[in-house]
Amino acid sequence: MIKVLIVDDQKSVHEILKSYLETEETLEVVGCANNGQEALDLIKVHRPNIVLMDIEMPVLDGLTATKIISEQFIDTNVIIISVHNDNSYLNSALQVGAKGYLKKNTPAKELINAIYSAYKGYFQLGPGLLEKYLHEVRESQSNSQEIEQLKSVILEQSKLLENLNNNGYTGQQTQRSHKNNKSRSTNQYSLENQYASLEKQVYYLKNRLDKLDKKTAFLQQFGVLVILSCAVLGILLLLFSI
Repeated sequence: MIKVLIVDDQKSVHEILKSYLETEETLEVVGCANNGQEALDLIKVHRPNIVLMDIEMPVLDGLTATKIISEQFIDTNVIIISVHNDNSYLNSALQVGAKGYLKKNTPAKELINAIYSAYKGYFQLGPGLLEKYLHEVRESQSNSQEIEQLKSVILEQSKLLENLNNNGYTGQQTQRSHKNNKSRSTNQYSLENQYASLEKQVYYLKNRLDKLDKKTAFLQQFGVLVILSCAVLGILLLLFSI
């Protein structure tokens, strides 16, 4: 018997999830908690195998509770059940030790399969989230090209700034000279504007590059996890069908 604890601050969610799980003879709902702290208290009593955990709750949020569970209750695996489907929440769930991430509108059959997978220690990602991730992977391929282009542009822009600085020209010098000489030529104003524009461009491009690097790194790491999980799940389904 697989013992399941439901954690959500909405009673209606408790009832819906319980109705899903009651159809399976091998699943037993041992309790329902309204927040992360109540979940920790119930885990000490019932020692569930699986916790279905919401993220945003009062008192103690789901991600913090998941981190505590993964550190203190190693026989209990957590599946995040959330309305959020963006990578930031998914990444956070992975970091705190969740064994699955599903949307709240996940069909009963998919939820039950996810529970069995998490019980065996395999990570489970909801169908809609997997499609979204694969789209992000395709997008990341073009991002990789953009990263290389940005690096090239940043290098050229930085060289221009370096040359200006080596020739004794800096933005600060220009500001000081502006105070001392209000009747400068149009060319000097143009040079100032170009310098300021270059500084802004380099700052913007470096910021964009940093974001793309982080996004690509996450997708690469998560891609390995998804591929391995899908492979293991496929093997299991094949074995059970024999």
